[in-house]
Amino acid sequence: MSEPSSTAPPQAVLVAVDFAPSARRALDLALTWYPQAEVTALHVVDVEFAARVEAEGLAGQPAVIAKRRERAGEEFHWLAQEKGADAFAPMVVEGVPFVEIVKIARDLQVDLIVMGMHSGASRIDALLFGSTAEKVLRASPCAVLCVP
Repeated sequence: MSEPSSTAPPQAVLVAVDFAPSARRALDLALTWYPQAEVTALHVVDVEFAARVEAEGLAGQPAVIAKRRERAGEEFHWLAQEKGADAFAPMVVEGVPFVEIVKIARDLQVDLIVMGMHSGASRIDALLFGSTAEKVLRASPCAVLCVP
């Protein structure tokens, strides 16, 4: 019989945040359960959403991306004030959320991804193609903890 694997707490944690209540709970959980870990809070500006907005003629894709980046910066500012400036490292990238989460997890060589799950499948594409959380679970290079 082989020895059990190490149960050391994660040293590097990536928290995917979209600023929804479940994502805020995920960040709280990561900071509480893994106080010694280096926590990176990642927000992905969804370029596919920006393209859909442009296709509907509501705004140009660059303007949508810029506005979403600005809003993410504001949200991180408030979270840093609430949690402490050194509690986590904020990161904002552009792309497809599940792809960027998995890519950043690999790049940072994190031990754990923590992310919120939205209750219920309210959109048909989530029913047909899976949620972001499900896609991350399938492609992740490390453990994933989903928070309702």
